[in-house]
Amino acid sequence: MTTLDELLRAHARLTEIHVERWVERGLLRPSAESGSWVFEPVDVARACLLVDLSEDMGFDEDAIETVVGLLDQVHTLRRQLDRLGRAIGRQPVAVREAIAAALKEIDES
Repeated sequence: MTTLDELLRAHARLTEIHVERWVERGLLRPSAESGSWVFEPVDVARACLLVDLSEDMGFDEDAIETVVGLLDQVHTLRRQLDRLGRAIGRQPVAVREAIAAALKEIDES
């Protein structure tokens, strides 16, 4: 868990104004402990990404929301594909071979 002060010290280009704006827009979701924001590692990484998008790449707030939304979708799909792959891996050999054959057939059509 990272406090707001720790987050700001660790990332020189990040300002409290950035963080407040992104929290208001729902791009960062800190929890509150003793009246202060506390950030999970995913929000710390996201804050770095948001700084890169806004400061380095010049994206405006609406574009940033779109990019972050798309990235969230990609991560969700990756998790779902990982779960599906693990579920397939637990199936009997005959089922895995049938799935592989069906995929090959789809690729060839």
